[in-house]
Amino acid sequence: MAQDRKGLWLSPFIFLILLSLLGCTEKQKEAADSKDLPDLNAQIRPYMTIDNTKLRTGPGPQFRAIAEIRRDAKVQVVGRDGDWVLIVSKKGNPPGYIEMTAIKPSSSDEKQESSAPPVEGKYESLVDTRVYSGPGLHYPVVAEIKKGTKINVVDKEKGWLKVESKRGNKPGYVEASIAKPIANQ
Repeated sequence: MAQDRKGLWLSPFIFLILLSLLGCTEKQKEAADSKDLPDLNAQIRPYMTIDNTKLRTGPGPQFRAIAEIRRDAKVQVVGRDGDWVLIVSKKGNPPGYIEMTAIKPSSSDEKQESSAPPVEGKYESLVDTRVYSGPGLHYPVVAEIKKGTKINVVDKEKGWLKVESKRGNKPGYVEASIAKPIANQ
C-alpha cells in the first residue's frame, strides 16, 4: 500500500517535467521559424510622393489618419496590400499605409537634392510634434508644438529642419516630413 501512494505522489511531478520539456521544444521551434521570416530592411524601396497624402494605420480610407505626408517627400516602402503601400520611417515614427497612386519610384538622390527649393523660410507644422536639441530622436526634447504652428526654418540637416525660436531660445530641430513651406505673407 505504501508503494502505491509513492507512485501516485511521483506521477504529477513526472507529468509536469514532461510538460516543461515539451514547452522547451515548442520555443525552440518558434525561434527557428522566426529565422525564416523575411528581413524587412532588405525589402525597403525608395519612393517619392507625388501629392500630399495621409498616412493611415491600415490599408484603406476607413483607417485612422496618423500624419500628413507632403508632396515630394521621400518614403521607404516595405510592401503592398491591395492599392495601399506600407511605409516605414528611418526616424522612429510609426509605420503606416498610403495610397499607391500617391507615390512614384524615387530617382537618384542627387537629382532630388538639386531640384529641391531653398530650405530657409516660413513653414507650418502638419501635426503635433516635438522640437529636439539636435537632428535626431536621440537628442533631448526642448519644446512641443501644435499642428498649424508657424516655424522659421534656417537650415536642413539629415532630414531634419533647423528652426529658430520666436522667444530667443537656442535653435531646435523638427523632422522635415512634418512641416510644409508656406507662402510669404
